[in-house]
Amino acid sequence: MNFEHLPFPQHKRIVRSDKMTVKRLAVFLKCCLIIPLLSGCWSKIEVNDIAIVTALGLDQTESGNIILSLEVAIPRMLGVSSQSSEKIETKAGWILTAEGTTILEAYQFIQQKLPRRIAFYHSKVIVIGERLARSGVLPVLDFFERYNQSLIRSHVLFAKGEALEILEFKPTLEKLASEVMREEAKSQISVSIRLLQFMDMLMSEGDSAVAARVQLMPAEAGSLGKETRIHESDTMSLSIKGAAVFKQDKLIGWLNEKEAKGLMWLKNRMDEGIVTVQIPEEKGGGLISSRVETTHNKIRPKLGKDPIAIHIDQYADIAIYENSSKLDLGNPNDVTYAKTLIENDIKARIEAIANKARKQFKSDIMGFGRVVYRFHPAEWEKTYAKNWEERFPELEIVIRPHVTVSQVGLTNKSIPIK
Repeated sequence: MNFEHLPFPQHKRIVRSDKMTVKRLAVFLKCCLIIPLLSGCWSKIEVNDIAIVTALGLDQTESGNIILSLEVAIPRMLGVSSQSSEKIETKAGWILTAEGTTILEAYQFIQQKLPRRIAFYHSKVIVIGERLARSGVLPVLDFFERYNQSLIRSHVLFAKGEALEILEFKPTLEKLASEVMREEAKSQISVSIRLLQFMDMLMSEGDSAVAARVQLMPAEAGSLGKETRIHESDTMSLSIKGAAVFKQDKLIGWLNEKEAKGLMWLKNRMDEGIVTVQIPEEKGGGLISSRVETTHNKIRPKLGKDPIAIHIDQYADIAIYENSSKLDLGNPNDVTYAKTLIENDIKARIEAIANKARKQFKSDIMGFGRVVYRFHPAEWEKTYAKNWEERFPELEIVIRPHVTVSQVGLTNKSIPIK
């Protein structure tokens, strides 16, 4: 039979044509998706083309201009040992400075000196000098809020003196000064504030800003608690000790290390700390030293009378690691006595910072205004927000410490002397 003259169904031709169209469309779409991937790294930036900034310093001249200082890493020297048989000193960082009416202008002057593009991506530390801080920091912080290479996660530190002197310090154990500052700030043994947190405190009602203080100190044991002049010496070390206190955006004073620790108690940022108490002579004398394992607090305002009362319940879990006293820590009465002394020490630290903030600085660095707003938002907006600066120094502070001794070590009594 001859099938050549039989008619082919028309609907089958249409179905076959539609299938071909879908296949062609699918191939076309796949090509469209692949083409952008074939363009290569058209916007690539090689490591050899950038200058990696590890720290940034800001100072102010007497005329009001900005001095921008950048610590730029030298990548080829970061892996080189600073100790060699030839005793050749290796420099892993390079300090560049420029003066301008704004940060952007000073930054452009530095960029003109470099054959590489400045990159702030790895900068984790911002140091601000005292003169600039006392004149007001909001104008310079505007740059960091707008700049596309975001620095708001950087630790912000304030120097009593010039930021440039801090960046020029040559550490003994680390390659760069920025590494020392970054690691100390990350440890949160002292005050640790990032730029985003600092800006939030500046812009919040009922809260005043506080930030870490960085300084050069003697490296010898027994001298760390004393102030010193900044000078070139192998016996100096870079340390984050104390804190800078602000009213609005202007630096108004400093806290020492003990006061800064008291502030950390209030702000629930005491991740770890040491509390050492003196045992009275009538109890045999000596010292008991303990480490803070965990801590938290509950702060509540009482608005029933004038002045406002702020009630603070401070909780701490501690472990005793040293006992040079005559107390027997296996005796519950002696443990209770030691606990009472530690509670009194914690209360004294919190009272000291609260009194200094109210009477000397008149700046709410503890954030009590925020506490009032959180518990009583309507009353805050109606009565307290407009004149909180006048009300804050008159606050009544009630502190109740609650300490739990979790462990006393492997022995109860101190080593006897025969």
